[in-house]
Amino acid sequence: MFRELKEDVVYDLSKLGELAKCVQSSVEELRHRIFMWLRTVYGASPAEAGIALPEVGDGWVRFSGFAGRIECPGGVVEVVPKVGWDGVRRMLDDVVSVFRNLPTYLRAGSPLGVAASAVALGWGDTLAVEYSLAVLELTWRFLSTFKPLSLERLLVKAGGVVGRPNAAETAKFMMRGVPMGVFSRVRVVEDLGAAAVFRALNEAVKRDLETLVQKFEEFRDGASSVGVLTEELRRLISAHREVLQRLPETGGVLITRELLMRVREVGRSNPVIAAGVDLYIAYRAHRHLLKRGGEGRLHLISTHKLYELWILAKVLQRAGAVQPVGRLSLKDGGRFVNGIEVEYDVKYDSELRSLAGGTHIRPDIVVKLPGGRTSVIDAKYKEEVSEEDLGRLLIYAVELSRPDLSGVMAYLGESRSWGSHGRRIAICKAEPRTGYVDFGCLGLEWL
Repeated sequence: MFRELKEDVVYDLSKLGELAKCVQSSVEELRHRIFMWLRTVYGASPAEAGIALPEVGDGWVRFSGFAGRIECPGGVVEVVPKVGWDGVRRMLDDVVSVFRNLPTYLRAGSPLGVAASAVALGWGDTLAVEYSLAVLELTWRFLSTFKPLSLERLLVKAGGVVGRPNAAETAKFMMRGVPMGVFSRVRVVEDLGAAAVFRALNEAVKRDLETLVQKFEEFRDGASSVGVLTEELRRLISAHREVLQRLPETGGVLITRELLMRVREVGRSNPVIAAGVDLYIAYRAHRHLLKRGGEGRLHLISTHKLYELWILAKVLQRAGAVQPVGRLSLKDGGRFVNGIEVEYDVKYDSELRSLAGGTHIRPDIVVKLPGGRTSVIDAKYKEEVSEEDLGRLLIYAVELSRPDLSGVMAYLGESRSWGSHGRRIAICKAEPRTGYVDFGCLGLEWL
């Protein structure tokens, strides 16, 4: 069975037939994964990160800006993006072309973009991408403390002194009339078990990344995003080669269940080793990070967040080669400079919101131009804006725009504007299906 749903429509579960239970559990699963991932990785709530959660109520669901497919026991559900798959591919293409990779929260490693490349390209397994950065970071931490040689304490029985006397054990022999002593000795032993686990994990991830590159190369049809993603995969492969050169050779050590349990037991005092064993077991079991039940059945991407990043990419392209300051992150946003300064999702204290008990604002994009002029751009992945949307934009403009009050909103509908006495508010067309962005309406026509 195949069922097509729309991303921003409320659906009555009773009308979905045998797919209803799967769809409901999928929305609940997606909510849980987003919440857990934000808390674990960024220490942020969905509201703080500006992420709309999928909704589930008494007999109804809505995916709220998440598109992709769900594999159910009774068939496949496809959640279709409002801009179509061609629009999503165009946005992905522009985003990866500007940032040279998918930002962290659109990578396959995050539940906001589970298998983003697979959604864009039409095929599935990106588990190695999901694990790669975590494996590399953990391996480097292991290497910083790894000692292939360790000391093992032994108790030796002898008629003469062969080490440090162990009074308690010697007394037991004396009480039985045995004229022997017990002595403590130390010997150097080589323990490569933990290194073998980290080596096997890195080799497995590297091998699967290489297979993924081959798939990209076979699929490649001229889209620049495919080439950029391939470059990203090759960089990850090179990073795994580097750590494998640092790890000792462990060819004679077989990874067995007994070895894993022994290494994990030895690693009780070293959380890095214990985490490495857990990561190896999870990867070999094909378990996705930060997932619970239903592994492998959700393949969804956040279209709302992708649209924001697409608008940012178009602004940066318009402004020229803008250099990032630090890294782009979901928690702290990002800054780019090149004569002008562009901010994305940066938090500001808000005196205006404090009047009603609020604390801060996080406009999508702030463009700071030479001479002190500042423009605010909000991105809305919708075809109609609400009064609430306009009210939020006005708060941004009042707090941040300089020297005159000015705020603009990029959305899917037609461009319209209001202006009076130097003040200007506009809603501006930015359409991924055609790639058209009304830069004149956005106030960036001269860039």
